[in-house]
Amino acid sequence: MKNIILLGSGNVATHLGIALKNSNYTIVQVFSKSIKNAKLLAKKLDTHFTNDLTKLKPADLIIVSINDDAILSVLSKIKDTAIVHTSGSIGLDVFKQKFTNYGVFYPVQTFNKEIDINISEIPFCIEGNSLEFEKEIIEIAKALSNNVVNMNSHQRKQLHIAAVFACNFSNHMYSIADELLANNNIDFKILLPLIRKINANLENYRPKEVQTGPAKRKDTAIIQEHIATIKENEIKELYHKISENIIKYHE
Repeated sequence: MKNIILLGSGNVATHLGIALKNSNYTIVQVFSKSIKNAKLLAKKLDTHFTNDLTKLKPADLIIVSINDDAILSVLSKIKDTAIVHTSGSIGLDVFKQKFTNYGVFYPVQTFNKEIDINISEIPFCIEGNSLEFEKEIIEIAKALSNNVVNMNSHQRKQLHIAAVFACNFSNHMYSIADELLANNNIDFKILLPLIRKINANLENYRPKEVQTGPAKRKDTAIIQEHIATIKENEIKELYHKISENIIKYHE
């Protein structure tokens, strides 16, 4: 399975395409609904491009890396071929009615096409509709990464929810912290040693074991003082709700 079509031209497709090309796979074609974006990625991969699903070239495998809500619509326009998607939340059954060999090729990472990443460290969660096909896509994943895991659709959905908490929600907390500091002429970078320390702790301990702060200590006086100091009502409520949850979690 050396000849691959990428459906999508965004962050995931860009990093996968480059990694696959560097691992001696051939990207036959890039599809995107935006011909401009398809052309940009195709240029990086030295390959063909299209925005017309009826003009897909023959290939051993199609990798679908598009928005989850667009997957069904796109699949309805593709002929039967070996195919996988890269979604954490969409199940294997999305392919069931139309495709013979299908699976999931989910990289557990946040991607930005403008930021380099060491793909060999990224966990890839693999699921196939048959053991034979699963072995084939595991082989591709192992060519890219040192961390390849078999995972069914239910487990992967739970992982994706956990990743939203661990990555997306935590980054939103950083955004709130950044705004609070900026409003008081303080550079967010002052928090980076603190952030690096808590992340380093997670290498050896479970998150619950390294929780600190006023809520963990049940220091209600400090919590109330903080809430009174915060100006925005939504942030007040968020601080209160999270503190309550931490207190309950550590009872």
